[in-house]
Amino acid sequence: MNKTLKLVAAAIGALVIVAAAAVAIVVATIDPNDYKGRIADAARSATGRELVFDGDLSLSFFPWLGIAFGPMHLGNPPDFPKAASPDDDVFLRLKGGGLRVAFMPLLSKRVEVAELILDGLHLNLVRTAEGKTNWDFAKPGAAPAPSAQASAPSAPSGKDAGGSGGGSPLAVAVDTLSVNGATLSFRDMATGQQFRARDLNVAVNGLAPGGDPADIRMNVAMSGQKPDIEADLSVTAKVQSDLGGSVLEVKGLTVTLTPKGGVLPAGLGKVELAGDMTLHTGPQRLDIASLSLSTPTLRLGGKGAAALAAPSFEGVLTLAGSPRKALEALGNPVRTADPKALDALDLKLDVQAAPAKVDVRSITGKLDDTAIQGKASAVPGQVQVIRAELALDAIDVDRYLPPEGEKGKAADKGAAPAAKDGKAAPQGGTAEAKKALRNFDVDVTFKAGRLVASKVPMTNVLVRLVADKGLVRVNPLKLNLGGGSVDGDITADTRAEATKSRIVSTVKGVEVGELQQAALGKRHVSARTDVKTDLSATGDDWNAAKHSLAGTASLAMTQGTIHGFQIIPEGIKGAESKRAGASGQKFDSLTASIRADKGVVSNKDLKFVSPGIGATGAGTADLGRNVVDYAATLDVTGLPKIPIKISGSLDSPSYGVDPAKMLMNTLEGAGNVIQAPAEKGGEAVKGIGGAIKGLLPGQKQ
Repeated sequence: MNKTLKLVAAAIGALVIVAAAAVAIVVATIDPNDYKGRIADAARSATGRELVFDGDLSLSFFPWLGIAFGPMHLGNPPDFPKAASPDDDVFLRLKGGGLRVAFMPLLSKRVEVAELILDGLHLNLVRTAEGKTNWDFAKPGAAPAPSAQASAPSAPSGKDAGGSGGGSPLAVAVDTLSVNGATLSFRDMATGQQFRARDLNVAVNGLAPGGDPADIRMNVAMSGQKPDIEADLSVTAKVQSDLGGSVLEVKGLTVTLTPKGGVLPAGLGKVELAGDMTLHTGPQRLDIASLSLSTPTLRLGGKGAAALAAPSFEGVLTLAGSPRKALEALGNPVRTADPKALDALDLKLDVQAAPAKVDVRSITGKLDDTAIQGKASAVPGQVQVIRAELALDAIDVDRYLPPEGEKGKAADKGAAPAAKDGKAAPQGGTAEAKKALRNFDVDVTFKAGRLVASKVPMTNVLVRLVADKGLVRVNPLKLNLGGGSVDGDITADTRAEATKSRIVSTVKGVEVGELQQAALGKRHVSARTDVKTDLSATGDDWNAAKHSLAGTASLAMTQGTIHGFQIIPEGIKGAESKRAGASGQKFDSLTASIRADKGVVSNKDLKFVSPGIGATGAGTADLGRNVVDYAATLDVTGLPKIPIKISGSLDSPSYGVDPAKMLMNTLEGAGNVIQAPAEKGGEAVKGIGGAIKGLLPGQKQ
């Protein structure tokens, strides 16, 4: 037995010696440089380009099948424009490199790359002004060479695919892959767009199916024009796959971008993408255990699953940081009334997204001190369907507006041009907006426990906006303010050539003095106020709509005070004890109703009731012509009835005593006149005129 074993071992040893001798003879007798011409001819036949070896080739056969090469380059297509620089007049250039593959594993359909090295790779991509590209390898007007067709083996199919081994996939393992000092450039000669990646270094160690995690590292400096960009990029990760290559696991992924100027200013700071994920190539699914994109000011995070074949995502997204600081870093500083507004954001979104629908199933978080809850969905299509619900606990809108001194600085675009009939001509922007609105189906609900706007606090705010292909309705519109409530229903039908609008509202028990104090810091009139409106108009803006205003409205103010003056003049006997004093004139009630028809607003029942004072009034205001014609009668104890005339422009009406009526009233009540009735009446008119001005928009008392 021992003798037999010795004979077998001797035979094997002899075979190894013979094989080694054969390899040594092959290596010694075959010079790969003798085949440069053939390789260049094959490259020319396949690509139509010149492959030039500027250095030598060397081979190795056992235990590694390898090739090492010196400088070489592959040219541009023959009819491609010449470049000014020799480096830019080629498609690809290499300073050198090598490839070594284990010989024996090839017999079992395994490729084990011991080393792949590329030094000084320069890849030059160019698109000419005529649109031709140097990365198109199809030879113009030529069919593939017959020799190439003849020598090409037919593709296997069915069970024979992949060879006689039964179609098992070719496994590839890479021990070391190294790309050193590479450059990638792109130029578009038609647009002037340029991009350049320089000092590109890539290192991959230990990449093998079913093996330990492989280390991958890359760094590159990037620059470009149109858009301008200057940045450094680095990537590190550990990658592991199963034996079949159907599962690829990426852990510790870190992609760091360091901006240095251009569209990404250096002030943005480092941008980092980090996470762990698993790619399933069979079902084409990406499982994201964690993924984050962060800057020094904002962080976007996510986890979930993404389908790749039919793109979709289901998972959780988070956004946290300072929007204010993020905008400042991008060179777009935002100025707000409160310098601390927009400084803290923390949102969490549960998302299910696909091309057919994006569904944000829940929104939770905070903006500064405001708690946020909600949900939203969107379905794209010819008519985009949007659904949303948003609830805030409390928010002060004024905090987010520009500082007081910067409001209203937007350029004045001027008034709308008028048509020949005096009505506003339709605006192109308005027409486009109306057209776009018809492509939306929107249902949005907004709630706020407390909301402050224009310094006025409101509570229990509920607003629902429904836009159905051009028919827009806000209903309900509910809120509490000034100790009372507001309930509104607003409709705008934009489907017609001119928008048809309607406002129905009810205001109950609102203390208008509280609103004035909050908004203006001063009370002009204090009273519990009820208002009802049912008004409609047709027109795309107020200048057009005011000509068609129609409907009704009513006003009732009770237990009020007109602050800052007295209607009853000094020295009127019989009324001394009933006047309010220097702080203001009290009144029991002020009521009125109006009716509008074709832009003409009429009132017939104005009534003012106060101790020692009464007033009635009636008249019209023509909104289209911008004129007012109103007559009132002021009844002050101890004076004849004072006829008041309000006339002229609605923008700046004039107030005065009707002399003829005043004379008649004086003669009728001559026995009750104490002194200078006309003068005292004028003082009263002046006082009430000032009160009316104080109530009008844009007027000062």
